[in-house]
Amino acid sequence: MKRFCLIYFWLALLVFNLACARFIQPAATDPTIYNRITIVGSPQFVVQTHAALTLLERNDTEAYTRVQTYIGIIEQGKHSGMWVWESPPRYEVGDTTAFFSVTWYASTIAHDATHSELYTQYQLAHPGEPVPEDIFGGITIERFCNTYQLEVLKHIGAPQTEIDYMATLDGNHCDVDHDGDCDLNDYQHRDW
Repeated sequence: MKRFCLIYFWLALLVFNLACARFIQPAATDPTIYNRITIVGSPQFVVQTHAALTLLERNDTEAYTRVQTYIGIIEQGKHSGMWVWESPPRYEVGDTTAFFSVTWYASTIAHDATHSELYTQYQLAHPGEPVPEDIFGGITIERFCNTYQLEVLKHIGAPQTEIDYMATLDGNHCDVDHDGDCDLNDYQHRDW
C-alpha cells in the first residue's frame, strides 16, 4: 500500500508539472528594452545600442545609472539630440553617431543623459516654472557635458583618438549655423 501511494504521489506530481509547463512559458527577452530604456530603430541600431549600454553598465556604473535615470527612450533618427522635456526623455541618435564606434556612442548617451539630468533637476527645484534653455543647453552646457563625456570615454576604454578628439571640443559644435546659439535650426542641420 505504501508503495502504491508513493507511486501515485510521484505520478500526480509529474502530471501536475507537465500541466503547469503548458501554461507557464519562460519570459521572452524583448530586444527593444534594455533595463528600463526603450530602444526604437532598425535591428542593427538595437544591437548597437545594447552594446553601448552594456559597455556603460560594465565599465562606468555612475554613467550607466545616470542614463537609466534620465533617458527613457533611445531612438534612431536623422540627427542626434536630447528631447529633455518629453515624458520619458528621448535621446534621438543619428547613424553617424550610433555607428561610429560603440565607445563613442556610449559616451554620447552619457553626454545627453547629463542634459536631461540638468533639465530634470531644475524642474524639481522649481516646480511649475518653465525651464530656461540655458539650464540644459547652449555652448556653456555643451562644454560641461563634453567634460563629462571625456571622463566617460576614459572609463570605458575608448581609443586614444576618441579621447584626444573629445578633448579638442569647446562646446561650439552645437552652433552649426555659427549664429551664437544652439537652437532647433542648428539641430536640423546636424550631420551627426
